[in-house]
Amino acid sequence: MTEKGPITLELALAELRRGIEVRLAGLEGRIALLGQRDELHERQVADQAREIGELEDRVGAAERDQVTRGQLDNRFRHTVALLSLLAATASVAIGLLTTLLSR
Repeated sequence: MTEKGPITLELALAELRRGIEVRLAGLEGRIALLGQRDELHERQVADQAREIGELEDRVGAAERDQVTRGQLDNRFRHTVALLSLLAATASVAIGLLTTLLSR
């Protein structure tokens, strides 16, 4: 081999090694970025799972405490009955009072 042969081969190998190292460094950077993104996504999933759990608890509490149409109708009927009783009692009291005062 001539002087240029080994030097050219060594230069080619050095250039190849440098290219491989650059590509490996790029791949390592991308893998590190993917790892960070994965951690971020895991935190987001955990946060969303916690929020979903809180919302499910709130919906469960709302469903337990909800007032149905039938319950509202029942309350209205009881209120009307109570008001009717009060009105009847007041009318009897006024009737008695007018009777006593008219004597």
